[in-house]
Amino acid sequence: MSNLEVNQERFLASIEELSRIGSTSAQGVTRFALTEGDRQAREWLQARARAHNLASHFDAAGNLFIYAAGSSQEPPLIVGSHVDTVPNGGRYDGALGVLAGLESLIRLQETKTLLTRPVWLAVWTEEEGSRFRSGLIGSRASIGEVTAAELNDPDAAGITPADALRSWGLNPDDIQSVARRPGQVHAYVELHIEQGAKLDVADLQIGVVTGIVGIRRYDVSVKGQANHAGTTPMHLRHDALVAAALMVQTVEQAVITSGHSDAVGTVGKLQVFPGGVNVVPGQVDFSLEIRDIETAVMDELVAMLQTKLQQIAAQRGVELSWELAADVKPAPLAETVQQTIAAAASDLGYSWQRMPSGAGHDAQHLARICPTGMIFVPSKGGISHSPAEFTADADCVRGANVLLNTIVKLL
Repeated sequence: MSNLEVNQERFLASIEELSRIGSTSAQGVTRFALTEGDRQAREWLQARARAHNLASHFDAAGNLFIYAAGSSQEPPLIVGSHVDTVPNGGRYDGALGVLAGLESLIRLQETKTLLTRPVWLAVWTEEEGSRFRSGLIGSRASIGEVTAAELNDPDAAGITPADALRSWGLNPDDIQSVARRPGQVHAYVELHIEQGAKLDVADLQIGVVTGIVGIRRYDVSVKGQANHAGTTPMHLRHDALVAAALMVQTVEQAVITSGHSDAVGTVGKLQVFPGGVNVVPGQVDFSLEIRDIETAVMDELVAMLQTKLQQIAAQRGVELSWELAADVKPAPLAETVQQTIAAAASDLGYSWQRMPSGAGHDAQHLARICPTGMIFVPSKGGISHSPAEFTADADCVRGANVLLNTIVKLL
């Protein structure tokens, strides 16, 4: 069977056109979930689909599905990603996978490829979590994991996801009806920019994703004693910030020297109380996040850090407490789909490597109910969630070609 290729000119033009919806003065893109910008992007996709005789509909979670009908009623093969963004984000994150999926459906029709089962494009709702605290809402709803409490958790303007869905004419009370069980989806494949620098540094064209990392987040609190900065001698201080600073450095050093090359540890948020220039800090709260592809590795790192940070607390005369804030399990991706993606890349003459995903994606939830795979293309300099996010046109086209031919091989 000869390889199919996307219409390069049309596909690249679609990336440019979609990036104009929600474009910012800083050359970025802002499209928060279930806002007017998000609606315009989805309606633009629907119009493109209609122009090629592809049907579409929204479900109760706000997910948009576009369909290429098959010759049977077998469970569908689904491809997809998202079009919501972070504030002032890039044009490729999420959108590339959606546009490559739409282009793939169009090319399947244009080439009169026999579809032995339906092929659907899914445009998932609120992947980023930029508007509502619960991210990945659409894909989690598709496996029945969105709660009523989440739907009533308001954004900064006091609008809940349920309110936003109703404003689009959808009924959030029906959200459980969108859940699918194992066996109801043949497979799921998602094309995405890497959002890291591994492919770019290695000068490779395609990443075959082996799994999506787990994420363990903790809220950590260090309590010392607030006191006058001028009258409290250095040797009598119980400075919570100095202790916290040592802990932050320890997180970095401990993960680097752990022997787990794919593991990462991050302190990304820190609050100092009472926050006066002339007050010895009495309390510091900070976030701690551990990511790895193996649950056992995360367990090991967390146990090690708890011991090391407690030792620092004892040495500095402060109290330390931890609270688990989030626990996302690692999601290994299906070996059969990995092999199919690798075969498609090889058939097209593209260089590739297997690699884990250090970021979360909608695919991690679909992997719970069906064989799932992901295709990565390079991110220049590893930059993402920024207007500087860039993937070369040739890499975008290569990724779309791998997606298109993976679909054909999985039918």
